[in-house]
Amino acid sequence: MNAGIQQWLNCLPYDSPLMLRQAKLLQTMLFLIIGGAVIGIGLSPISNPTTESLIVSLASYSLVLLGTLTGLALLRRGFLRAAGATIVSTLVIVLNLVMVAYGRQHDEYALPGLVAPIVLAGLILGRRALWITCGAAIVSIALSGLGIAYLPQWFGFIRMPNPGLLPFIAGYALIVVVISLFLDRFGGALHEALRQAHERERELETLRDSLERMVAERTASLQQTIEELRASQETVRALSAPALPVLPGVLVLPLIGAFDTRRMEDLNRVALHAVDQRRARVVIFDVTGVPLLDTATTQALLHTAAAVRLLGAESWLAGLRVEVAQTIAMLGVDLRAFRTFASLEDALSVLVQHSHRHAASAIHSAGTLLNGNGRQN
Repeated sequence: MNAGIQQWLNCLPYDSPLMLRQAKLLQTMLFLIIGGAVIGIGLSPISNPTTESLIVSLASYSLVLLGTLTGLALLRRGFLRAAGATIVSTLVIVLNLVMVAYGRQHDEYALPGLVAPIVLAGLILGRRALWITCGAAIVSIALSGLGIAYLPQWFGFIRMPNPGLLPFIAGYALIVVVISLFLDRFGGALHEALRQAHERERELETLRDSLERMVAERTASLQQTIEELRASQETVRALSAPALPVLPGVLVLPLIGAFDTRRMEDLNRVALHAVDQRRARVVIFDVTGVPLLDTATTQALLHTAAAVRLLGAESWLAGLRVEVAQTIAMLGVDLRAFRTFASLEDALSVLVQHSHRHAASAIHSAGTLLNGNGRQN
């Protein structure tokens, strides 16, 4: 049974740890107030000698009980601020009723009692509610004092004998203990929340330092990777358009993939450097691996061919596919600066045949020279 009750008391619909702690403390306070109101209702017939005072006492305790039960219901449904506002309003209203009914006879109870809703408002409802409750308490005291002075028939109309020193001390002590209990429980909760906040802050600082170190390490690793990629890109660019000597005085530049401005600049530099170094007579640009020759790429090839021609070499173009040839024709690009071939094999075959004819002509010339020399002998 006790475990079930404890589970019911702890089952509050609040996600925030701080709000959950405040709700549990307020729930405890509400149960204490409910218990006090029930005891007050039970003792009212004994402690009130007159009918008027009995009615006021029962009405006051009943209002406290009703307001507290309403606040408890709101609290259990997840409305912490509404529950706090309900109990604060109830206490202020009841204390005003007591001050109107008894006048200055119960000032020793009413005045300290007004501190309770102020404390609750400050701890639960926040700064604005604190000052609103404080203003309401001041207005209540001022109206009660003015009413007693100028409208005595409406204020302090219930006359009671002096309760004596012992009831006065007991009543005052009860009020002080309740207020102190509020402050102690909520103050303890506040200190605990601050302690947990400091612990979380230290954990966050440790985590932040760890993350900063991790980010620095990852940044350094990423920078190294970027440098490696950059070096790889430079290597790839250097190898993307190699100048391959296939025959004496003949270079082949196989072009693969799409060409942008940077790659065309590299192609131009590699071609001219190879022609100058190897004294090439023919440069074959093999575009078999190029998926598309747009206007910019074709114009760059033409500029390279013009520069190669200035160095004394011919520019051949091999490997034009059907779709690429159609695109060039649609663009109206003039490729007469190149000698074009369907494939690299065709271009090399022409070169080989040319070499054979040149070799045969050289042999024939040498034979003729030798025969002429023999006749002379």
